[in-house]
Amino acid sequence: MKSGKRLVLFTLFVMNLVEQPAPEVRIEQGKLSGKVSADGSFFEYLGIPYASTNSSTRFQAPLSPPSWEGIYRAVDENYQCPQPSFAGVIGTEDCLKINVYVPIKNQKQYPVMVYIHGGTYIIGNGGKLLYGPDFLVKKNVILVTFNYRLGALGFLCLGIKEAPGNAGLKDQIAALRWVKKNIAAFGGDPDNVTLFGLSAGATSVSMLIASDATKGLFQRAILQSGVSTSSWALNRQPLFTASLVAKELGYETSDPKEMYNIFSKISYRDLVAAKPKKPIGKYFDFQLIHYPCIENVIEGEEAVLTDLPYNLFKKNSKNISVIYGTTSKEGVILLPDETEDTLKERDSKYIFAPDLKFPTEDVAANLSSAVKQYYFGPKNISFEDYNALLDLNTHLYFEVPSLLESEIVINKTSAPIYHYYFNYSGGRNFLKYVAGYGNEPGACHGDEIMYLFNGQVWPFIVSKNDRKLIDWMTRMWTNFAKYGDPTPTANDLPVRWNPSSKDNMTFLYIDAELKMGPIPNPDPYRLWKGIYNKYRKTNKVNDFRR
Repeated sequence: MKSGKRLVLFTLFVMNLVEQPAPEVRIEQGKLSGKVSADGSFFEYLGIPYASTNSSTRFQAPLSPPSWEGIYRAVDENYQCPQPSFAGVIGTEDCLKINVYVPIKNQKQYPVMVYIHGGTYIIGNGGKLLYGPDFLVKKNVILVTFNYRLGALGFLCLGIKEAPGNAGLKDQIAALRWVKKNIAAFGGDPDNVTLFGLSAGATSVSMLIASDATKGLFQRAILQSGVSTSSWALNRQPLFTASLVAKELGYETSDPKEMYNIFSKISYRDLVAAKPKKPIGKYFDFQLIHYPCIENVIEGEEAVLTDLPYNLFKKNSKNISVIYGTTSKEGVILLPDETEDTLKERDSKYIFAPDLKFPTEDVAANLSSAVKQYYFGPKNISFEDYNALLDLNTHLYFEVPSLLESEIVINKTSAPIYHYYFNYSGGRNFLKYVAGYGNEPGACHGDEIMYLFNGQVWPFIVSKNDRKLIDWMTRMWTNFAKYGDPTPTANDLPVRWNPSSKDNMTFLYIDAELKMGPIPNPDPYRLWKGIYNKYRKTNKVNDFRR
């Protein structure tokens, strides 16, 4: 009898290890099959090619996806685009794959949520290590994640037909077009797509909202800790930064054709591994080398951005509903890269980023001193007052840009615009722990991610409050995708999340309890708003040779 029971238990154990096939789906490229999730609650279709690229089309817009005969087994998510790692360069150029997660219930048309991963345009992928779909899909939406080209392969920007720039953004648009064409085959509604992302992913979402190339591809958007009008979102010197990569590889040139001939012929591993250090000018800037640019208008090439996002938003804005949000301690994520030497160097520069332009050097120097006085008093920038440094990084690079961009959008659209401020500190604030500041109160940049996704890297639900917050966050995000309203009237959430108006930005404060409140940190907001209203660069001049 005991042996019989053991046999039954062993059989059930083995059955759980065997992949159970999901229903076959026919898309434009052919038939494909997926698998049932480990807990049996949703279907997974993993690693589907949504476009193609190879060494001969490097730096250009992606090609059409391949077709196939027979049945494509969409069960492998172990694809990622080339990127640096502790083990050297990982990934392959043929990396443009998409994952579709579908509730197992039989519903005619599910709302669709498409997520763009972050990683400073250098690292990351759409896999389950960080973006486990369980929490969201169980709220009856289809979740789509995908890979896009990173680093030089995705964002080398030479202003010529062979390398016009923004290949990574063009991958994102190709993924959205694939969703538009194919998601109905999975039970999704192609006319009810919510695009969302965090950090560089949110910045990408913002750029895709601003771009003319994405008309009709999504109906709503969620921007988490990143906007395209922030100082770190755009590369204003694409040829200069490309020349630094060429120099790192042993070549002295800033000619776009010569650089293209170099970069197109070398191994992608050597190209990705090249990490030159960008010199810091008078205006403090991030050390990012490859990120989006303003493209030249080139005959036969579809551009994503032909002007500054700020100008595009001011001229016109898509009439779509958007959620904008930041965390209370965004700047924590930048502290691990700082040393006393880097802070001393920063202290000697203007406190501003290079997206500002002043009439004279005296004006710039005097205003920089005044802002330093506001944050640090008579002290130098140093770890002695790291809270002031944290606040500066939070306000300048994340919080205020999000507020200023959302103000433009509010004034250009009749669709509801929502704001949140995430301050919860719990057992799933993964990035705060990774940064080494686990005891810091509040929430670090990206800390809300593990309350939306069941990432394999951090599968622990530590407390009852964590579980409650996961339910609140996923319910609001999926309500927004379903109804355009994160807290519809027939809802059991403890607060009504009201949209902002042209005259009054209102915020959902997300913490151990939910509450509505006014704009956070009004004094820094007014300080930076005054500076940007007066001195923001609005010309799209870059260093392309025309």
